[in-house]
Amino acid sequence: MKTIAFYNHKGGVGKTTLLFNMGLALTRQGNKVLFVDGDAQANLTSISLRDEQIDRAYREGRTIYHGLAPLVEGTGDIAHIRPLKIRNLAWVLPGHIRLSVFEEIAPEGWIGALAANPRGYRVSTAVQRLMKQVAESVDADYILLDLGPNVGAFNRAAILGADGFVIPMAPDLFSLTALPSVGESVSRWVEEWKIALGASTRRPLSLGFDLPIGQPSPLGYISQQFAVYREQPAEAYRKWISQIPGEYQSGVVEALKSVGVACPSGEGQIGEVRNLSSLIPMAQRNRSAVFELSGSEARGAQFTRAKDTLELFTDLAVKMVDRLDEVVAIDDSAGI
Repeated sequence: MKTIAFYNHKGGVGKTTLLFNMGLALTRQGNKVLFVDGDAQANLTSISLRDEQIDRAYREGRTIYHGLAPLVEGTGDIAHIRPLKIRNLAWVLPGHIRLSVFEEIAPEGWIGALAANPRGYRVSTAVQRLMKQVAESVDADYILLDLGPNVGAFNRAAILGADGFVIPMAPDLFSLTALPSVGESVSRWVEEWKIALGASTRRPLSLGFDLPIGQPSPLGYISQQFAVYREQPAEAYRKWISQIPGEYQSGVVEALKSVGVACPSGEGQIGEVRNLSSLIPMAQRNRSAVFELSGSEARGAQFTRAKDTLELFTDLAVKMVDRLDEVVAIDDSAGI
């Protein structure tokens, strides 16, 4: 089981839609996928579940917040949560607006982990342990984690519990300038977690769980949702597209390499998604991947375009997984 986070400090880049379509494409390859909504805005929840399913999940306490609530409230450790099944090989752990409450205890937990305090380790690893527990309950092959566009304590805990992360990009100035911030934040978190791991070896503890290694690999970026003219990127965006590879390499890859994180070989771009215009809101209304739209939902040329996206999202998903397999092999050979 591997965990891949989709993360960018810049919002509005189509992150959630990209994750959902790539995840369902993975299930078409026979993989079991657990979607985890780690954004307090709960966008992944709203595009994957019907309103009555969300209501039931909240009433039955089957969200990511309910899994973390005992730690937040000081009554115990993470709770056992049953995810909601949305496809034959896909499940979702819904998000919750109260997820932001975890941010209130996470800083103290982080300081405690650096000082080898047992509760500090429990709080700082809670997100990773909850995801793992839920994924194991459905025997998932992959956890795809949707994170909000911030550098908060929840994202720090989630990223350090992931095996790798993907950066969705829009070809604009704001996405470009976010790249060094992503690299700086994640590399700092990696370095600080090394201190926490070192403290745990100097003061052996009986925690009852293993601590994550905290080495999330940057698997690459995916640029998407740009305007096209005769199947070519619009001229206004060309300069941003041309600058992304260099900024990604220097701002993200080199930053992570400098703290000992294994990175995939080759170029940073995993692929790109053309402007799918009306197909995206159409799929979201139907709680489906674009390629799952039926002939009654997308008609004529739209239906053909929708079906063609299966190949696109499968290609992106396979390349993402191949890169993760590469860095896992590097870590294994290094004894990490």
